[in-house]
Amino acid sequence: MKLDLGWSTERKWSKALQDLVLPNRPLTLELVLEAYVTQKRGNRLILKRDPLVASPNGPSGMWVTAKGVKGDPVGVDVVWVHPLATGVLKRRIVAHEWGHMVNGDQPDPVELREVMRLLQSTATHTPSSWAESMLCERTDFDDPREQRAEEFSYWAEDWLTRIAPLGSGLADSMRACLDTRSESR
Repeated sequence: MKLDLGWSTERKWSKALQDLVLPNRPLTLELVLEAYVTQKRGNRLILKRDPLVASPNGPSGMWVTAKGVKGDPVGVDVVWVHPLATGVLKRRIVAHEWGHMVNGDQPDPVELREVMRLLQSTATHTPSSWAESMLCERTDFDDPREQRAEEFSYWAEDWLTRIAPLGSGLADSMRACLDTRSESR
């Protein structure tokens, strides 16, 4: 099912990203996401790849955010991507989670201690019950938030292709992704 977002949503997305100060080096989706998280959300970004985020539908992703602790007011946004997700699928998952941020979706609040416990559980491969319940709740693509985040991931591909200088790895990989997308229609 495709959600018709209209021009106002795309304008909102463009406006949300227009003031980003991007690094002066070949852009990657991860660098742009880090710039967004730092500049727009005031948080640090942690990207994790772990099988913690497997859903019944295959490799997926998850985003959690936590406020800073006393003495360190900067919060953290953690984006998990399953390690089997590579190439186009990995970029789509990362862009989908970014879409939740840009759309103003709020993940369930998490204490920084819980994020640290989740990070440790990924190192020992013992997912917490909290993470398992989050994944079960977040796999419903009939949910308008999930549809908007998915639509953002497609829109972001086009946006990134336009802002990345020609010849950069990002622009080339995004063009290949768009070509694959148009061939499947």
